[in-house]
Amino acid sequence: MLENLNWKYKNPFIEEFTVTKEDIDILGHVNNKVYLNWCEIVSWKHSSRLGITPKVYEDLKCACVVIKSENSFTGSLFEGDQVAISTWIISTDKKIRLSRFFQVINIAKDQTIFTSFVDYACISLNNFKPVRMPKLFVENYNVTC
Repeated sequence: MLENLNWKYKNPFIEEFTVTKEDIDILGHVNNKVYLNWCEIVSWKHSSRLGITPKVYEDLKCACVVIKSENSFTGSLFEGDQVAISTWIISTDKKIRLSRFFQVINIAKDQTIFTSFVDYACISLNNFKPVRMPKLFVENYNVTC
């Protein structure tokens, strides 16, 4: 059961992936950019579960965009490995910023391979300047750990 893996926080939002040949770089392990792609996929799935989709961004003319990312690689993944990736909203100021934490675990080893702290700011899609979060974001982007 994926919920029983060695997660840093309680209440993980989890997605499962299998490492494919396309994920592998010239060193024979998962390319660094793949971890970021997986985190983006998990982030969107989690946001969608909270009622915030790309369509909502378009309709409200605002979006949460990455302003800072701190990534740590503590192991490697290889073709065929099964991984679980979780995200949590770890803070929000309920105005223009929120932060997420991501954790990637090799399921077979219950070993954390990658973590990422990501800060987001809410911006206008009209001028790309910071704006206050709309009510829907404030109500739905709650700390989950």
